[in-house]
Amino acid sequence: MMNKNLDNRKIVIADDDDDSREMLAFLLEQEGWEVKEAKDGKEALEIVVKYQPNLLILDNRMPELTGVEVFQQLQLEGISLAVIFATAYGYSEELASSLGISHWVTKPYDIPQLLETIESAWENSVTSM
Repeated sequence: MMNKNLDNRKIVIADDDDDSREMLAFLLEQEGWEVKEAKDGKEALEIVVKYQPNLLILDNRMPELTGVEVFQQLQLEGISLAVIFATAYGYSEELASSLGISHWVTKPYDIPQLLETIESAWENSVTSM
């Protein structure tokens, strides 16, 4: 996966599963992303506010705040960024759509599909600027 503007690609991975988050961080760093990790919803909010990423991979079931609560809080604070909603449960499409999130993935991650989704979300966020 190559992109024309690799210098400014920042992503936050919010997931309480250490193995999943760390594997994904390693993979995305290899793809040229600058990565920050959050292990719960509260930390995800703090990092997004401080770090101002282009993209957020947001697991739904996390301690402190769920992915839905994190997304809703970001909306309340007027923070707009591309979000990829992730869940291990079968209702990800319906839940993401009800929130207005157009990119979602199911866990465990299908890496090629996840990379395609990340690229699509990134390109949509760049063209909507």
